[in-house]
Amino acid sequence: MGTRNYKSIFILHVYKFEPCEKLAYRVDKDKIERKGYAEPGFGIFESETGFFESLAQTEKQIRKLANDVDTYSFLVEEKPMGGTFYTGDALSRRRYLRDGKLWQKCEVSGIRRFNGKNVDLGDTGFYGRDLKTIPFKEGDIVEIVGQDFVRLAIIWNLPPSVEYMKPIWERHRTRGKDFSFIHPDDSDDAYTVVYYNVSNDGEIGYGHSHPAVVNVLPPSFPVPRKFATELRRCLKMLQDECEQYKSEYGNDIPF
Repeated sequence: MGTRNYKSIFILHVYKFEPCEKLAYRVDKDKIERKGYAEPGFGIFESETGFFESLAQTEKQIRKLANDVDTYSFLVEEKPMGGTFYTGDALSRRRYLRDGKLWQKCEVSGIRRFNGKNVDLGDTGFYGRDLKTIPFKEGDIVEIVGQDFVRLAIIWNLPPSVEYMKPIWERHRTRGKDFSFIHPDDSDDAYTVVYYNVSNDGEIGYGHSHPAVVNVLPPSFPVPRKFATELRRCLKMLQDECEQYKSEYGNDIPF
């Protein structure tokens, strides 16, 4: 547990839908030509950024901007002032929906280096999620928010629960201080999801990822049947691959 010898600043990121003829999920043909593949989803962009001294001030601004027809969502990152830290780290993160309501938050500090020193700012350990705070179940189709693109995915596994994490922390404590730097942290506060893409020859490629809880949102629009069917098929294929791997090599799967 670190000493709170810093002051926080709250950074508000306002995301809007990328202008297009119709707001809907689609596989972008132009993107396929440029990159060789594309995923079902839609584009977004960060339209505004704000800096505030308190969370209350930040949420007041969100309420002013909420419900704009072009707004997709809001992300609030808490950062420490008065020092340097690794790019991308944050003390906490909160996602708000376009109506201004808080969707999810992660208050596990991800900052372990500040002003050139290895020190935890706050408790950086992840002890599991209360599953009552999880609005989804396995098999649900969701949106995964990136910096400039929102892609459709399907949930394979929920974030680890408090009960799941207890024996992991117990094993961690028995290892001693030499292993303190690799304890479960904010990167473990995540779902496992499956996604797919379409290549320029029409082939389907699929994979999985571990998006943070704050970056997994409910669908913004009706999900076309063909996208939902393909996501469920890809999930089943990965589950089957996983079971086959377990039968051959045991439970230590490579992801």
